[in-house]
Amino acid sequence: MTNKKDYQISLRRYFVILYLIIFLITSLFGMATIVFLKECLHVTGSFTLWLLIYSIVILILGALIMWFGSTHLTKPISDLNQSVKAISQGDFSRKIVRKSYPKDRATYHNEIDELSQNINQMANDIKNADRHRSQFIANLSHELKTPISSLVGISDLLLTDSLEKDTRTELTTILQSESLRLSRLCDDILNLTKLENHLSPQLESVALDEQIRQALIMLTEKWKSKTIHLEFDGEAVMCQTDPDLTMQVWVNVIDNAIKYSSDQVFLNVDVKQATDKVLVTISDKGIGIAKENQRHIFEQFYQADQSHAQEGNGLGLAIVKKIIDSLNGSIHFESTPGQGSRFYITLPTNQ
Repeated sequence: MTNKKDYQISLRRYFVILYLIIFLITSLFGMATIVFLKECLHVTGSFTLWLLIYSIVILILGALIMWFGSTHLTKPISDLNQSVKAISQGDFSRKIVRKSYPKDRATYHNEIDELSQNINQMANDIKNADRHRSQFIANLSHELKTPISSLVGISDLLLTDSLEKDTRTELTTILQSESLRLSRLCDDILNLTKLENHLSPQLESVALDEQIRQALIMLTEKWKSKTIHLEFDGEAVMCQTDPDLTMQVWVNVIDNAIKYSSDQVFLNVDVKQATDKVLVTISDKGIGIAKENQRHIFEQFYQADQSHAQEGNGLGLAIVKKIIDSLNGSIHFESTPGQGSRFYITLPTNQ
């Protein structure tokens, strides 16, 4: 199959062709002018006069051809300039209309056409980033408002002298819980910011099977109010990775598996070594994820099950996705409502 050209006609070729056309037309027209003056009008003169006439004809005609020929380029450049100016002023909906050439077989007509497409893509990316930023701020404000309002309300109640001891103890417990929730939210936002700033992972040799065991022990203690039925099949696997980042992955994914299960938790963790990668599968028999929610599961602040909203902030899986991407790995999942979820995580053994 023939490779598709990037440009139908590059600017370099366009200018070469335009120059040859100008040279050919002006030369022929200049000579025709001299022949017409000498043969038809019987004008006589020296060689210098004929050379001067020939030069004037070439200059005038060449300038006219160049003027009309350059319009083909200056018009889209002017459109580019106006669009870039509009984008710089915040009009991200501004688009450059690319002229259609039905006979073109290349991706772009020329370099300006490619630049137009890139600017349109840039404007769209900036528009999406601006929308995500606004959404992030709105979600963050909402997430902060609830615990802060609780803290203010509880603080006011605790200032009441007539408060009974049991009530005071209960309010203090709630105060501590909301404070910890606020602290976790701040930590998650900080982690997400670091990941979005593309900080380089601190790579070292990590025994992933042992690290996952540690995460399981820690989370079993955290969720001791539930009965956890665990099946762990872990090969001894060494991996060049960032231990702090991978620990966040295991903790977040396993924590979600336990959180969104009933009091009887059925958890399966499988760690396998492939040729140049590690395959980790974490599955549960919890409530699962509704089909309409599955495409949003890695979005910031998104929580598919609002009944557990007080137990998290919707940043866990967003952080997991960012971490996996930064470690050149992959993550995907399968989920059936009422039957549970299965997460597949792949990490390279060497980086």
